[in-house]
Amino acid sequence: MKKSRKILIYVLAVIISFLTIPEIVLRTVSGETLVRLSGFTSLGGLFSPFLSVMIFIGLASILVGIIAVYVVIKIYQGSMRIKDK
Repeated sequence: MKKSRKILIYVLAVIISFLTIPEIVLRTVSGETLVRLSGFTSLGGLFSPFLSVMIFIGLASILVGIIAVYVVIKIYQGSMRIKDK
């Protein structure tokens, strides 16, 4: 696969995960859990609690997107090797 196509796949997966995962988290997680998470991620009040939670969830969703693409590529490559044998 060309390098530009691989980068495009990673970028699209990151964008999709960045737009969907925080939405799902904010809709499903209770307010008390978000408050506890904001206390943990704000580094003792150094940052705004809500902003720190949003940054943390955004970075986590980007990481999940990258890992998901990597895992799917490895599974696909493994299935192609089995199919070729």
